[in-house]
Amino acid sequence: MEEYMNLVPVRNEKVELRKIDGKYYLLIPMDSKLDFLARKLHGEHRRIELDEVGAYIWELCDGRRNVMEIGKALRARFGDEVEPLYERLVVFLLELGKRYLIEFKRTDEIV
Repeated sequence: MEEYMNLVPVRNEKVELRKIDGKYYLLIPMDSKLDFLARKLHGEHRRIELDEVGAYIWELCDGRRNVMEIGKALRARFGDEVEPLYERLVVFLLELGKRYLIEFKRTDEIV
């Protein structure tokens, strides 16, 4: 767990957070040639629904804050609702990373 605290999550610039009908969604462009059928069926974007906590985490993944700082901001805004804080945060960020929605940088890689 400690090895993640100083990593800086950076959003994929192609992915957009949008609130639609009161719900938060990540809109992921389907721009691969292999996505042509999915585009015909579902439009230009895949959507992943996020709750308010997930949407806030997404906004905090701005390339300036490390995981520890994001956790502190979450605790300040949501209190005990996000406990166990860092376990949940790291799992969520790793899932975003597996889907290429964010990438992790070390602080010495940030320009």
